[in-house]
Amino acid sequence: MDMSQYLEIFIEESKENLQNMNKCLLDLENNHKDSGRINEIFRIAHTLKGMAGTMGYNKLASLTHEMENVLHSLRSGEIQITEE
Repeated sequence: MDMSQYLEIFIEESKENLQNMNKCLLDLENNHKDSGRINEIFRIAHTLKGMAGTMGYNKLASLTHEMENVLHSLRSGEIQITEE
């Protein structure tokens, strides 16, 4: 498989993951305490981080790592989602 085929797979899977993340974020607007949605967003961010790292997209991998850090703080109760 050449790099263009990997890129095609990366883009397709990233779109799907981002659509799922967006749905989870919209669901969180209605229920701030839905730990299942927070866990799902964390899983998606982790998947995107791994995919980006594998493809050599270090800025995206770094961004999703920071997302994981924020989501970890949400999961542990260090920070909470507010109405704002």
